[in-house]
Amino acid sequence: MVLETAAIATAAKPLVEKIVVELITPKIKQFVVWCKDEYNEKMIPTAEHFQEYLERTYEKYSCINVLAIPNSQFQLKDIYVTQSLVKYNRFESEGDTTIINRLPTELIKKYKKLLITDTAGMGKSTILKYMFIDLIDKGLNEVGIPIFVELNRLNKNRSILIEIQEEMDSLSKKFDTNLLFKLIQTGGFIFFLDGYDEISIADRNYVIQDIQSFISKAGTKNYYILSSRPEDSLASFGDFQSFKVQPLAKKEAFELLTKYDISNQKKISEELIKELKTGKYDSIDEYLVNPLLVSLLYIAFNYKAEIPLKKHQFYRQVYDALFNSHKLAQGQKPHEKRSGLDIDDFNRVLRFVGYECLISIGVQFGKDTILDSIKRAKTFCGNLNFGESDFLKDLMTSVPLFSKDGTEYKWSHKSLMEYFAARFIAEDAKEKQDTILTSIYNSEDYYKYINMLDIYYDIDYKGFSKNITLPLLEKFIAYRNKHYPKLYNNVDKELLEARIALLFPFCLTGITNYSFFKRKGRGKQELSFFYKNVKDDRWFGTSYGYYDDFVILGFQKQENSKYCYLSRLILIKRPELFTKNTRKPEKIDKNLYKENMIYKIDVLSGDNDISLFQLINSLLSDGNRQLYSYYFDYNAVISETEKIKKEIEISKNQLDLLPK
Repeated sequence: MVLETAAIATAAKPLVEKIVVELITPKIKQFVVWCKDEYNEKMIPTAEHFQEYLERTYEKYSCINVLAIPNSQFQLKDIYVTQSLVKYNRFESEGDTTIINRLPTELIKKYKKLLITDTAGMGKSTILKYMFIDLIDKGLNEVGIPIFVELNRLNKNRSILIEIQEEMDSLSKKFDTNLLFKLIQTGGFIFFLDGYDEISIADRNYVIQDIQSFISKAGTKNYYILSSRPEDSLASFGDFQSFKVQPLAKKEAFELLTKYDISNQKKISEELIKELKTGKYDSIDEYLVNPLLVSLLYIAFNYKAEIPLKKHQFYRQVYDALFNSHKLAQGQKPHEKRSGLDIDDFNRVLRFVGYECLISIGVQFGKDTILDSIKRAKTFCGNLNFGESDFLKDLMTSVPLFSKDGTEYKWSHKSLMEYFAARFIAEDAKEKQDTILTSIYNSEDYYKYINMLDIYYDIDYKGFSKNITLPLLEKFIAYRNKHYPKLYNNVDKELLEARIALLFPFCLTGITNYSFFKRKGRGKQELSFFYKNVKDDRWFGTSYGYYDDFVILGFQKQENSKYCYLSRLILIKRPELFTKNTRKPEKIDKNLYKENMIYKIDVLSGDNDISLFQLINSLLSDGNRQLYSYYFDYNAVISETEKIKKEIEISKNQLDLLPK
């Protein structure tokens, strides 16, 4: 059903009033009594503050911009397809699944702090908004007062507490920030912290410390749900229980496609689903697991009645559809472009803006910031004449790739920005292309570029191979040759090659008994005795593998973690370069390792017992979460490296193509 804002506001009022009467008002009365002698009662947050905030926020998140249907808003509840969260834990019932068709109160009460991580477009933000709406709809008071925080709004000058205070404040009803925090410290709040990965790079360290400090000082009587793409710095939220979003089943993907027909006169989904069921497009099944890519598929098919087979083709067809959106519905007046630019020139400007947003500006920004970027893009393109403000207005209306939130502008989805940035590097960077890609490979923030690189691979395979694949494969070859033992007795070559490749993503590994690990804890402080002799103190994360009462600990630093992220991307693109560890151990004597030590693992650990050697390999496979038990095949890597080098040499010595 197409959104009717007034109807939502009317519906929200009694729902919010119920929460205010039953939960918020009694809480504030208790708080007033507690601090009456010490503080001015007028500076304490009131029930009216919460009433206004919850009504406004409910209305805001009930409305959703649907990329598949430009220039329209819909009710989230009408367009939402039920998704599930899968618990990510190596020690307790791994794989437990929770269906998110309502706020999962039992899950929240059990863990108190939930971390939802997954790749671009899997619907993390949508799930958080759906939970927020459901809490108010059903008056689920037992989990507390809901506060929704968009983390991309935080920076070094805007703390999480200031963001909450300003969202709840009004011109006529000011209150004291410190008293708000004291109220939060009494407990009974649930914080939805959305978009950790969208925090600007420039302010990242400050904002992370601020969030951690807020959670630590807010006490133990509140609940938190944090969403993000995978990032190394999330290791600092080790007390959060991790969850991933369950990929869509085909049935769910088709249901979502059907929902996109909500405002179309013709049923696009019927024809599209029929095509997908023919079996001709099995190669894009991986796209159907992702809600964003499902929506892009709908837009692309609606525009051209063709199913694009590669991810960047999705984005290009989506851009074409949005630019020419007037052609999608007969009888509509064409959207005039204020900038006066045609489809290709508009694209050129967007590529520059997308790249600047990727490397420095971020997903959300003020008007002056984005106008400055558009102005620089105009200078870069050289021969274009248009007004920066006109171009921004086009992005909001006639080519709706941007949306507005208060005074801030943002990309409709981060992956759209990454698509245009990828095209800028491939098509516009020219002689700086290699330098840019090499800088990304060497960057400490490499994980910020993974989705962009995923798109880039199909646009410029040679550039990706030269600057991303080759240096990673050469690192692996050097590691393998350095650690391959001259003498080994009981271990066959296949197991040995697997061991070395499985150790590659880690800088230090150890094995211990599960009961000892559980007793000692997982933090760096508790395990410092194990790696106390390592001089570099910058640990980025720890992976855990569990098998038959044994635990393996795989410690990573920045470079090791980068190997995991990039290897996973290459695994998706080039699975023939990998082998899956399938050799499982026989029954193991559980007394092999004492319970009061962690034993360091190296290339030949367990070589006196083949079953033990296989056990350690299985543990390493289990601990290397990014790669799902796959590891580099040495011979395939050698062959691919030689192939890439040969391609580079051919490019350097191309035939003379100048006209005679």
